[in-house]
Amino acid sequence: MAVYFYDLNNMQITRRFFSAVIVLILALTLSACGSDKKVTLSDPVQGQSIEDYIASQPFSGAVLVAKDGKILLKRGFDLADRAQNIQNHADTTFLIASVSKQFTAMAMLILQERGQLSLEDPLSQYLPDFPSADKITLKNLLNMNSGIINYTSLKNFAELQFKQLTPGQLIDQFSGYELEFEPGTQYQYSNSNYVLAGFIIEQVSGVAYADFIEQEIFRPLGMSNSGYGYDAPNQQFAVGYGDGKPAPILNMSVPYASGALASTVEDLFIWHNALRQRWLISDQSAEQMYTPALAGYALGWNISYNVNGDQFHQHGGGIEGFSTYILRSESIDYVVVVLSNEEDFPSGHLANKITSMVLSAK
Repeated sequence: MAVYFYDLNNMQITRRFFSAVIVLILALTLSACGSDKKVTLSDPVQGQSIEDYIASQPFSGAVLVAKDGKILLKRGFDLADRAQNIQNHADTTFLIASVSKQFTAMAMLILQERGQLSLEDPLSQYLPDFPSADKITLKNLLNMNSGIINYTSLKNFAELQFKQLTPGQLIDQFSGYELEFEPGTQYQYSNSNYVLAGFIIEQVSGVAYADFIEQEIFRPLGMSNSGYGYDAPNQQFAVGYGDGKPAPILNMSVPYASGALASTVEDLFIWHNALRQRWLISDQSAEQMYTPALAGYALGWNISYNVNGDQFHQHGGGIEGFSTYILRSESIDYVVVVLSNEEDFPSGHLANKITSMVLSAK
């Protein structure tokens, strides 16, 4: 059983062959309902190419690596559909799980720039009956410090995952719980925060969350193989696997705005460039997106710095059948995207090892 729309934890990057050491730490504690299966990766051999290194690992999926606007690697590995013997390619679509959160945060920033909401608004302005909603701001939701319980860790979650739920019905699953701490005082990763953000996006914009992401982000950027869950337009959609078998297909109304989007490594490279060049929001909004609150968590991104002061943005995710990771830096114009159609694969570890290879190269 996978850890649902989670973010990977305790990752770090090092420059193995140079004295300058890069350390990118994700101080996250996640809900632990995942498989006990452990997949270990070997270290790259000095002089080994990125492509050869990935091919030597037990990896199924697609990877893109780019530095200074130049794509260093873009290809699929192993099979997208084992029964049909269909290969993974750079344009194969995968569920991206909690990597979706950065798109939800972007949607909130777009609406803020249009004057339709403010991240300083209290939750009570949109959900007056939610417990302690007057104490919680929209920014608390996006920063993961609201104190709202994580609905994917509730005992009845297994009963929900295949049901069709409206956003309101999904919110009802966790709205009866008291806050676990005073808003703004602690960091705690909770998918419930981004479910609430998706609901607010719908209330403010007047369109469904999936339609807003399509109309305001995917379509304007030309992310033509991205979409909401299995409704993504690309016919090259990977089959997700767990323990070597096809994974159950969740009802995408359950991960919703916390983890229901799907994309490709190629489209996420477009996303990286759009973020870096401010195609969707202003510098001021981008600064807000990348300003960390508690535990280094900003708006849908984990923020860290290397010894040179370069800022890095990263986030991972996992859902039935898929494990994903994006790691990027605008300071040095670098990005690596790892999308795997095997839920137990440590995509974050692979992204970090690739980054060590790229940033230690002469």
